[in-house]
Parts: sequence; C-alpha cells; structure tokens
Amino acid sequence: MKRTTQMLMAGVGTGITLYALKNVLLGRRFRTMPYGYGIKLKRAITVNRPAEELYKGWRNLEMIPALLDGLISVEILDEWRSRWTLKTPQRIELKWTAEITVDRPHEMIGWRSIGRADLDNAGYVRFERATGGRGTVVRVALQYNPPAGKLGAALATVLGKRPASHVEEALRKFKQLMEAGEIPTAREPVEAASEDSFPASDAPAWTGTSGPGA
Repeated sequence: MKRTTQMLMAGVGTGITLYALKNVLLGRRFRTMPYGYGIKLKRAITVNRPAEELYKGWRNLEMIPALLDGLISVEILDEWRSRWTLKTPQRIELKWTAEITVDRPHEMIGWRSIGRADLDNAGYVRFERATGGRGTVVRVALQYNPPAGKLGAALATVLGKRPASHVEEALRKFKQLMEAGEIPTAREPVEAASEDSFPASDAPAWTGTSGPGA
C-alpha cells in the first residue's frame, strides 16, 4: 500500500474517532434511525368552522393532549417552544422539545423537535377553505424517526401496527371539539391525504422551512 494512501486512511480513521469521542463527551445520544427511514403520515378532515377559529384552537398547544387520550403531556416554555412527554405502558417516557418553525395566522402551523430529542419529529397543519365554502379542510403532515432499542420497542407498543390511526382519532376529536365543544363518541371519516394535497410551495417543517412566521 502506498504511503499516501496509508496516510489518507489514517487521517480518516482519526477523524471518525475524534468525532465519536466528541459526541460521547458531549452526551449526545444516537438512538434514532436516519431521516431517510423516518415514518411519514398525512391525513385530512373537513371541519364546519372558519379557519380563524381552527387556527386558534390548534395554536393552543395545551389542548393537544386531550386529543390523544392522555398519551402525551405538554409544558409551554414560551411563545415558540414547548416540552413534550409521551408515556408508554412500560412506564418509559419519551421526551422532546418542539419549536414552532412556521406560524401563518389562520393558514398554517409548522413545528420540529430540537436538541436532544428521544423522538425526532416534525410536521405541520394547514387550514384551507373547503369546496363550496363549506367549512375548512384541516390537513396534517407528520414525520417521526423511531428510536432504537427499548425506547423504540416502547413506542411501537403505544402506536401499534397502524400509527396513522392515532392521527385520525386526534383529527376526529378536534373536529367534534371545534364544532360541538366536546370530545366525540361517534367516528368521523378521515381522509388519507395524497402527496398532491400538500403543495410543494409549502413544504413541511422538516424540509428546512424555518423561522416563526416564515
């Protein structure tokens, strides 16, 4: 092997070692899958209320746990950041801090997890006038990267074989809450939104859209 090649390989090896050591010393945890393997969910439902009311309802983050049967709790940190905790039957908690990256009143809210998150996730909710002016179409897009090891197993137990069902149920409850002021008992159909339902001009928060009000 030529000396130049040996020096190059040694340099690469040293760089990798130093990078790994840096992350260990800084306490960084490698527990999630690469973003390319993340799970993406898109669902939509029509709510017979104006977009202004629906935006205000969703922007009130403290209401979200009620839509998810207490699986998640939220602590508001400031206008843009909040701390979330997902509880599992094994009494394992997955925690992350979320940041609102897009805030367009009456139109769209985008978010993403930041810092050392047990569950890397990002997404957005859009409010669009329904055909014929009959209410508002609420479209939700969500991506998350399942953690590895025990955390991943615990998450799988909570979400089951069909993670999208939790998003659908949350949308049904949101619809009933906004229309009737109470959590629903009957099941309302939820649309499995297609890629075409989410214009490329308004890409999800995980594609790099950043900054409140962007």
